[in-house]
Amino acid sequence: MGVAKLTLSLGSNEGNRDEHLQVARQALTERLGPVAYTSPVITTPPWGMTAQPDFRNQVIVLSIPDPNRGQPLKNYLHALLDQTQAIELEQGRTRDTHWGPRTLDIDMIFVDDLIYEDDRLSLPHPWWGHRSFVRDLLPPGLLDPYGRILDTR
Repeated sequence: MGVAKLTLSLGSNEGNRDEHLQVARQALTERLGPVAYTSPVITTPPWGMTAQPDFRNQVIVLSIPDPNRGQPLKNYLHALLDQTQAIELEQGRTRDTHWGPRTLDIDMIFVDDLIYEDDRLSLPHPWWGHRSFVRDLLPPGLLDPYGRILDTR
C-alpha cells in the first residue's frame, strides 16, 4: 500500500502549551501514522483575534496510507479530520470564539499535493500561505519556488 504525507500545524495558547503539543504529537502518531518531519516549536503572536496570549506553534508531517486507495476520498479525509478534532477535544479545546484562545489547534495543511474542498475541509488549508508560523516551519523541499507543494512520495 502506498503512503502519503499529511502536513499538520499545531498550536496552543492556553494551559501548558508545550505539553498540549507533545500530547498531540503522540496521539497523532498513534492514530494516524509515524512522524516524517517535526519542526522546532516556536512562540508566535496570535493570528486573527489578536487580544489573547501568544501561541506555541509547530508543523509536523505524518506518513499516512495513500488516500487514493480504499475508501472514497471524502470519507478518508473526514476520518482524518475527525481524529484531529477528537484530539483537540481531549486536550480541552472549546470552540466558543472564532480564532479565540485554545488549548490545542490542529489544522490539516496539506495531504501530498491534493486539492480538495467541501463544507468541512479545504486542502490545501486556505490560509497556510498567510501564516508565517506555518510557512516558515514547513520542511525543506516541500514547496517549489512558486509555493506549490511538490509530490513528496
